[in-house]
Order: sequence, then structure tokens, then C-alpha cells
Amino acid sequence: MTKGLKLNRQQYKSVKRMDHKQMEDFICNMYNEGYADGKAAAEPKIKPSDIASVLIEIKGIGTKKAAEIMAAVNKLYERGTE
Repeated sequence: MTKGLKLNRQQYKSVKRMDHKQMEDFICNMYNEGYADGKAAAEPKIKPSDIASVLIEIKGIGTKKAAEIMAAVNKLYERGTE
């Protein structure tokens, strides 16, 4: 079990008494909460604006080339959010 999820005695007894539909709803809710937590933890830490600022600092890359690169990077970020 993860450190953030604890099942206390009262919850355990409640789970033991659940019928099929209640258990299905309970499991779906647990899954959705875990999925949301995982998705939030997996979001990219680097933003396109961070990449753009670093590109400008590289010798030999001008504003035009940096704009082309950023267009490609932005497409990747857009595809990732679909």
C-alpha cells in the first residue's frame, strides 16, 4: 500500500458488508482517485516556455530557428494533452 492510503477498521468492516454493486462503486472510486493522483504526479515539469528560454541562449540558434523548434515542441505538448 502507498503511504497516503490507509484502511482503518471501520472502513474494513464497511467493505466486508458491501454487496456486489456497492463493491463495484467503491472500487471504481478508488481507481479514479488513484488515476487522478497519478496523472497529476506525471504532468510534465518542464514547460514550453522553459525550453524557449534555453534555446535562445544556445550559440548558433537564432530567433527564427528557435521559433521553428518551438513550433515542433508545442505540437508535441498538444498531442500529449489529447
